[in-house]
Amino acid sequence: MKIILTLLVIVFLSPTKEQLLLNDNEHIKLEIQKPDKISIAKANEISFLFEPIVGIHVNTNPLFELKLEKNSPFEIVGKARFQKNEKDYLDINTPVAFSFKVNKGTNVGTQTLKGKLNYFYCSDKDGWCNRFSQPIDVSIEVIP
Repeated sequence: MKIILTLLVIVFLSPTKEQLLLNDNEHIKLEIQKPDKISIAKANEISFLFEPIVGIHVNTNPLFELKLEKNSPFEIVGKARFQKNEKDYLDINTPVAFSFKVNKGTNVGTQTLKGKLNYFYCSDKDGWCNRFSQPIDVSIEVIP
């Protein structure tokens, strides 16, 4: 019984992550997982789960890039974290994650994380590759 209560407390007190599905690229569905809230004092994570159609793979080189708009209330910290599969392509079973933090001087309240996620994908059968720049526009509540 203690284990069940502990698990319920963890689930209900843990920060929640909102999931958004984007279909801007006809070859890849993209799910965004972002926190509902972020503290001014702590970094958090935004992640992207790729779901390519059959015959398409997502490259890991060049690296994924999340570029935020100028004067963004948020800042990306470090580089993308992801797993590769046996062919050195993106392991689509794990997300591509970026750490981010609130910029100094940002007010508490709802803020917008706006920018572009840049990545490359290729056709296994036809041999072509493309760069895609996915617009990102999500709201996150900044708390003290």
